[in-house]
Amino acid sequence: MESTITEQQARDKVEQYIQGALSALPAGAELKPFTRNRSECTDPTDKGPLGRFEISATYEIIGLDSARFAEHFTAITQWWESHAFEILTDSRPTDQYVFARNTGDAFDMSIKANDLGKFYVGATSPCVWPNGTPEPQALEATEPEQPVAAPPEPEPEPEPVRKPRRAPVDDEDFAQTNWTDGGTSF
Repeated sequence: MESTITEQQARDKVEQYIQGALSALPAGAELKPFTRNRSECTDPTDKGPLGRFEISATYEIIGLDSARFAEHFTAITQWWESHAFEILTDSRPTDQYVFARNTGDAFDMSIKANDLGKFYVGATSPCVWPNGTPEPQALEATEPEQPVAAPPEPEPEPEPVRKPRRAPVDDEDFAQTNWTDGGTSF
């Protein structure tokens, strides 16, 4: 239940990190917005309360020579390492994907390229409170639970009374039935 940076501060820092990664690339590289998200932290890594959000953005970087993507990956990963990011996943050479986390503020970044000549950079904040402080409903949810008496065991439901689907057939009547008119007796 600690305070965090605000959503706006998280959004600003996401953009700063993306701009920083862009600065490691050759002149002429430009950002083209791809996605921006605000996602509720339903399974936060710190097992904290609900009501917090992750802020993320992904950009396509245009103006890069796809034949030099390997160099661009190296340039960005070097920028990460000089800005306290630790590489957690490096799928190269099988996939053109690298994922890193900042050791100081827990922001994540990733870079990905594909065979279509597309190159993407993204950043995601850790879970933050919208206004930087825990919301009142989250504070209520963390109060110690009072022991509650177990509810009474429900009464077992009575066995249903099985009603015959039709009246029993008397063997004598069975032989006396005229089946050509729908089953009426003589």
